[in-house]
Amino acid sequence: MKLLLLFLLLLLAPVSSSAKEKKPKQEKLSTLYKNAKTALKNQSGQDAARSALLQAVGRPELNNQQRAEIHYAAAMLSESLNGIENKKAYLKQPYDTAKFFITLSDMYEQLRLCDSIDVLPDAKGTVRARMTKKTSALRLKHHPNMLVGGKYFLRKKNFAAAYPYFDNFCTYQEQQKADTLYQQAALWATISAFQADNYAGTVKYADAAIQHTDSATAAILLEYKVRSFLKLDNRNSWVKALEQGVLTYPEHDYFFVQLADWYHSQQLYSEERRLADLVLSRTGGKAIHHYAKTKSYLAEGDYDACIASADSTIALQPDFANAYYNKGLAYLNKIVVFEETSCKDINDPKYMEDKKTVQELYRLARPCMEKVRQLLPEEQDLWASPLYRIYLNLNLGEEFSEIDKLIKEKK
Repeated sequence: MKLLLLFLLLLLAPVSSSAKEKKPKQEKLSTLYKNAKTALKNQSGQDAARSALLQAVGRPELNNQQRAEIHYAAAMLSESLNGIENKKAYLKQPYDTAKFFITLSDMYEQLRLCDSIDVLPDAKGTVRARMTKKTSALRLKHHPNMLVGGKYFLRKKNFAAAYPYFDNFCTYQEQQKADTLYQQAALWATISAFQADNYAGTVKYADAAIQHTDSATAAILLEYKVRSFLKLDNRNSWVKALEQGVLTYPEHDYFFVQLADWYHSQQLYSEERRLADLVLSRTGGKAIHHYAKTKSYLAEGDYDACIASADSTIALQPDFANAYYNKGLAYLNKIVVFEETSCKDINDPKYMEDKKTVQELYRLARPCMEKVRQLLPEEQDLWASPLYRIYLNLNLGEEFSEIDKLIKEKK
């Protein structure tokens, strides 16, 4: 029994530190650089050497200068991998096009990290950027291929992959806005970013792209910018961009519709009409511009003005269902207002006169709501209740029974 107990105690005893699995010993930084140099010389093993170097970046004993140098060495290894594919292409041998561009992008990313660390202050707060010339020279050597790489992924509709190439090309293009290549890259960067749901990237290059393209394309790019501000929840910039769109591209309906709807939601009805009048004065106007005024007048309770604007809308677009709806609603609202002060004494001659006025308003509302039903038969919630009220007050028994049945079936 004692032997059994001793055996169990031995099993439960903690394992000594010497028996624990030892962590692999870290290779010296000098060894990692030696391996990288060998990989560059032999044109093999670059991936492994690069991975080992980047794993060492987080070592606590390293200073910023050492970390920057590691990223530069990693960039050199990526360049070497790029060079292998480039040589195959030059010799007309099979090569991996995607790998050619991906290694180039990796190189740029390591150079970016190198620069970002290189400009950090040291322990004394002093900034000594030592790597700038080397990183700039290496980037410049491959700069044109960044544009080619972006176009390669753009043709494949891989917009997320395409954007960083155009972004890098624009960032490090010396001439920038005065250069036609920069302008093209800014255009492609904007398109790629928006298609990849990269809204910050869209906003970053949209203005540069807009300045150097035709009006129709510029309007679409500005729409991308507007939509991006909305996705970024930057409401002030969104409104300003919409205002810019209405002023610059009044024929592009998106800007007007969005801005007019926003004014309406904020109960800025006079601003909504001012906007509509501005576009009407510049373009002669469309149905939607008159319709915006209809909405604002209806909201403010100016029913006669609402009806007049609805007529202008319908004259330009006879199938504009919401214009008919607003017109019909204006008549029905006029009845409510009128009945508040109408004669209630059935013995007073004015009572019948006021009743005729109300009946006439119902008769005017009827064709409006019936037209809404005709144009939007599936939108029963829109026209059923108004028609129920109209038919009831006009004593239209057959029509009333039919609409009453429809409403009950819906319930």
